[in-house]
Amino acid sequence: MKKRTEDNYISTEVLAAFLEGNATAQESQEILDSLVVDADLRELMHISQSVDAELGKMIYDEVELIPMTAMAATCHEDNYCCLECEKYILKRLKVDFNEEQLLKNAIQNGWLKDDGTALYNIGRHLESCGLVVSRQYKATILDIITALNNNEQVIVAVDGGELLGDRIDEVAEDIFLTEHPDHTVVVIACDADANTITIYDPNSPNEQDTYRLSHFEDAWQDSKNYLVTINFPTMKTYTPKPIDLSDIELSNDLNDLREAIAENAHDVWAVERQAQGWTYGPTRDDANKQTPCMVAYSQLPDSEKIFDRDMAMQTLKLVKKLGYDIIKREETALYKELLKRIRGAKLDIQCPECARNGHHTPVSRHDIFCSTCGIKLDIDWSLYEE
Repeated sequence: MKKRTEDNYISTEVLAAFLEGNATAQESQEILDSLVVDADLRELMHISQSVDAELGKMIYDEVELIPMTAMAATCHEDNYCCLECEKYILKRLKVDFNEEQLLKNAIQNGWLKDDGTALYNIGRHLESCGLVVSRQYKATILDIITALNNNEQVIVAVDGGELLGDRIDEVAEDIFLTEHPDHTVVVIACDADANTITIYDPNSPNEQDTYRLSHFEDAWQDSKNYLVTINFPTMKTYTPKPIDLSDIELSNDLNDLREAIAENAHDVWAVERQAQGWTYGPTRDDANKQTPCMVAYSQLPDSEKIFDRDMAMQTLKLVKKLGYDIIKREETALYKELLKRIRGAKLDIQCPECARNGHHTPVSRHDIFCSTCGIKLDIDWSLYEE
């Protein structure tokens, strides 16, 4: 999707980068030049500024966001680095796979988009082949070494430009440095004493490349040190590594929302259990499928409610950690202004009942009933569209 200007096209990616302050000097100048001649673009910028002014820019000085949804494995000329890394691991582990089917599954399941693979989808092909995949943020070099020592396969997301800028065996040219992870590689070996790390890079002509460990860490940091480990189901090496949410605080209204989410979560659980044949019983009885928790949320003791509440709290915190805000739209001035404009956008369409009685009552799209006579409106608005 692209935005039309007088002389050229500006991609939505460039527009997004400009609005986020990440556009290059050339891209910024192109947009500024286009604003002079493109009324639609000026309106888009005005809307963006209005939204920012109303909702406010989040201040993240004390919150380190996690780029889980970032396109961390970008695609260039059908070169799918994430898919290539996973195929490389399947070959190393001698797991049979159909290359065409892998690509088809990736597209059908949304793991692979036109612009790449999101961070959280790295490893999905391996999962579909029956392998165990674990994901971790804020990992360390020691975590990589430990995984390799446990005979686990390792994929990391890095800033490709930064990484290529310090390859030991050759000098990379035409490096374009970015501020976000845009590439995935497989870690083959790591020697902390020699300060080197060896990887398989699907974009490299070499079978493997070696980098200075310190430089690799700089490129790795852009993904918040995202680490994906892979092993066979028979290897019991799983150690849970949840995202650290200790720096996230919830406002009072979100704390209230927590209880609503917790109650709904209990109801969802109860529906699933009832479908499986579970009923109420004074004590848990797996053989007869009975549990004392098969009651309304209000009847649960606090010792049981705490699990649902914690799940809700952690979910709300994770949403904010990923860079999202939870806003009740009806309470924002911007929403009220938009609603006011919609309701004020009266067209020269008359209420048919009022018109028959000689009255002039214009109606708009949002009207369900006529404000004058009270009849329910049944207007085919498609007839009035340009």
